[in-house]
Amino acid sequence: MNNIKYTSNVIAEHMHNMSGIPSVDHSNHVHATSGGVDLLLLLALFFAAGTVFYLFRLCAASYVRKVNGHSDAENEFWHGACLLAMVTMLTPTLSFIPGATVWIYLLPVGVVWYLVRAFTYGKKIPSNKQWYDFAHAAMLFGMWWMFAEPISHPFLSVAFVGYWVWFGAYYTTRIWADLKKPHWLALGQDIFHFVMAVVMALMVIFPATFMPGHNHGTPPMADPVICSPKNSAPDNSAPAKTDPDSSQHQHHHH
Repeated sequence: MNNIKYTSNVIAEHMHNMSGIPSVDHSNHVHATSGGVDLLLLLALFFAAGTVFYLFRLCAASYVRKVNGHSDAENEFWHGACLLAMVTMLTPTLSFIPGATVWIYLLPVGVVWYLVRAFTYGKKIPSNKQWYDFAHAAMLFGMWWMFAEPISHPFLSVAFVGYWVWFGAYYTTRIWADLKKPHWLALGQDIFHFVMAVVMALMVIFPATFMPGHNHGTPPMADPVICSPKNSAPDNSAPAKTDPDSSQHQHHHH
């Protein structure tokens, strides 16, 4: 447990030292949300496992067809990309992918891809439904918005939270159906969808907590309950120095 707390402090220290990131004290992120366990790191590891899961589905298409009766390489690729984007968002200092430059341009490609698919060849895929493609386009768009957020408005936040709640509720029913005849491929994909929906909703509500390093065009204090402000003035950025003479002087007055 001490190692986990140490990892959390290292992440917070790197976040504070990164250039271009608002001066916000993120050292209390984890302690405020999970009692000392680095929740963001655990979630990032979970979504990293999901990326590997979808990479396996992509590479083992024959096995997926044997189990499900069909396979969809496009879905496997874009779902893996989504989960990798979640890793980037949750732990930007540990990610090797520059999210601000990759996902802002890659995710819109997926949005357009699924929209075109919904109106064209997607209708001819036996295992596909048009609303599946619309839902996936919205999923990618919602994730892109979390990275870019060109505008901010309470109505948009409510709309996105509503979508992720619906998304999570749908996969709750899927998980329940999977448990009647469980298979790790089906259960795995539905669990990853459900957890992603929950975390995305939390990102909308608590952006400063679940998206460290991203100010999204809002003041650094977007999440005042969990993130505490740090005075950005140069004089207050360094630790206060204790005057040894004054310290000795105080010892004489008990």
